[in-house]
Amino acid sequence: MIMARTAYRQPQAGSQGFARTKKVFGNTVALIAADVVLNAQTAVLRVPKGFVLQSLGGTIGDLDSGATLTVALGDAGNNARFFAANAVGQAGGAVPALLAGAVLYEFTEDTDILLTAAVAAVGLGPTPTATILMEGYIR
Repeated sequence: MIMARTAYRQPQAGSQGFARTKKVFGNTVALIAADVVLNAQTAVLRVPKGFVLQSLGGTIGDLDSGATLTVALGDAGNNARFFAANAVGQAGGAVPALLAGAVLYEFTEDTDILLTAAVAAVGLGPTPTATILMEGYIR
């Protein structure tokens, strides 16, 4: 039996790899009370230059002991680039759908992804965690 010649290499971790190699960047963050006050921003992860976003997933815990908190996900250029003021943090649940304009967004530099409290929480909720997963490829 003749062995087939291997003419490829495995992709590298992180931002290294062949063009359009699928990448998922994500993190789970334990939030504190200061993260849910009005206009507080928490950098939940960083994506590399050249990353092209295809989808967004994850979960957000119950961040609010009351029922007022709304959160947005974006970056320094637009704090609601990926999803705008959403009440998911009031009781917890799945991350909202990625805004249509953010699909295939290409990052021009290494970028911190910011979770912003668009409307303040009454107080920190019982499960203050956020898991954000960004799936795409490196151009």
